[in-house]
Formats: sequence, C-alpha cells, structure tokens
Amino acid sequence: MSYKKVEIIKKIADNLAFSSKSTALENAIGLFDNNRGAQDFFAELFKLIFRYKDLKELDKLNDIVNYPAIDLGDEKVKIAFQITTKKDSEKVKDTIKKFIKYKLYEKYDRLVIFVIGEKQSSYIDFDTQLEFTFDKEKDIWDDNFLIKEINKLDIAKLKEIQKFLEENLIEFKLPENLFPDDIKKCIEILKRDFGNPTTLKMKLNIYRGDDNFIKDVKNPANNISWKFFKERIRGHLQHNQDILEFLSNPINKEIQRDYLKVSQEIQDFYKNSANNFSSFEEVFRQVFDKINILYDDNNLNKIKIMILLHNMYFNCDIGDNPNNND
Repeated sequence: MSYKKVEIIKKIADNLAFSSKSTALENAIGLFDNNRGAQDFFAELFKLIFRYKDLKELDKLNDIVNYPAIDLGDEKVKIAFQITTKKDSEKVKDTIKKFIKYKLYEKYDRLVIFVIGEKQSSYIDFDTQLEFTFDKEKDIWDDNFLIKEINKLDIAKLKEIQKFLEENLIEFKLPENLFPDDIKKCIEILKRDFGNPTTLKMKLNIYRGDDNFIKDVKNPANNISWKFFKERIRGHLQHNQDILEFLSNPINKEIQRDYLKVSQEIQDFYKNSANNFSSFEEVFRQVFDKINILYDDNNLNKIKIMILLHNMYFNCDIGDNPNNND
C-alpha cells in the first residue's frame, strides 16, 4: 500500500473516531442530536463507500419521526440499516423483532445493524422466525468494519470520502485548549480582515449567561434557533472563561482594546444592515465570509475564530441584547 493511501486512510479513521465519540457521548455541541443527524451523515457516507445510490433517510422520505426498526433503506439493492450507539444483543434483538412485526423483510432482503463506534466482541444467536436471514458475523457493522472496506478503495474514492468527512465534521471539532496565543491570533485576524473603527464606544462585558437566558431571551431577540445554538454555539462556550480571563488581564490591555474594536465593528455592520438579515445566524456567516484565513496556519484557525465569535455573542458583545441599548 502506498504511503499516500496510508495517510488518507489514517485521516479517515481519525474522522470516524471523532464522529463516533461525539455521538456516543452526546456531547454539548449536539453534533448528532438524538442520532437524527447521524442518520443523514451515515447515509451519505455509505453511498460513497458502498455505492448505495438510492439509500434514503426513512424519516425524511416518509415525513415521519422514528420510522419503525430501521433508519436507512435502499429499495433497489434491498438493504436496510439501523444506526445506533447501542451495541448490546438486546438492541439487535429488538430491531429484528420490529423488522418482522412491520414486515419490512418484504421490502428489504438484508438488515444491517450499524453500531457507531465499536461493536461487542460476540453476540447471541438471533431468531428471525425464518422470515429473512440475519448473520450476526456479517450483518452487525461498526467503525472497524468501515475502515476495512474503505481500505479496499482506490485513492480517488478515498479522497472523496475524506473530503466529505472534513466538510461535515470540521466545524464541530473543538480544540482541547484555547491558549492565550490562540485568542490573540484570532483577534489579530479579525482586526486585520474585518475592521478597525477609529472611535470606541464599547466596554468589555464580564457576563456569564446560561442556557435558559440564551434560549428564552437572547436567541429570540436575534432570531437564532435553539437547534443552531446547540449545534454551533454551545460547545464553544467551554472556552468562555479562558477568553474572559485573558481579556481581563491588565497586561493584555491593548489586545482587549482590539477585541472591543472588532466587536464594535461587527455590531455596527449588523446594525447598519439589520434589514438584510432574517437571523443573526446569517451575520455569523457574513462575518466569517469576510475573514481571509486562506493563508493562515490551518483549518483549526477557522474553528478558533468561530469560537471567539460565538463567545462574543454569548457575552452580549454582539447581537441584539435585551435591556441593553448599545
């Protein structure tokens, strides 16, 4: 196997491990909230790996919530998938029972249980009541199985899979730490590419909100959905204390001033164009689009800048703030 192929497969494996960990732990960013997002994600991934061109997310296809027994289905090749974080035999047994109850074997010849992460080392035998064949060795998949199958693909397809993973996971990958130099660098990039007003009206907000305030007060004022907040903002708030402590430190007075200038410029941009935005979600996108990070260190800078922007919002430095006329 070529070195280049090994490197791509390693990146794919790392991305799969990240998505599985995020799903299994139901972490704060809500990447796969209630596994709904996981169904879309794996539907597209399985299309790329196995060429199931007609694989559909069945809730969406049938316009219902919780399609019975299975999550994905391809009627042309007659295969159905249950996507789950539960790896025990009881989960498999329950899925098979429902698959039979709703006579889904009449539409699909094969049922596959995909365990996000790693499946058990062994499983009990399962009773399918002779309605269809279920092989516990071949029909229970996990990340390790996917990697083995991916390893069989050519480099062009591997690049396509890696591109899909990067595009779908990059904004959810959070740095374990946000160091002072990271905060400084993000502020410098924002100042360089967004703006630098000559007058300064703002002051640093030392504000610690909570989900209830954001959900009930701040988000409605800015027309930000709770889903957007959970999936895009909340996970970034783990760095809020680090940012506030850095900006509050007297030795960082000049950087604090730059931060306030950038915040004010973003706020002015929003206020001057408010009629063009239906939600502050669009403001985040517009601001991010104006930032030239093409030649900055790497993709992680994108995440760190977005972390800073989301904390600006949480700290009421940008956006409409109830009971605040700034």
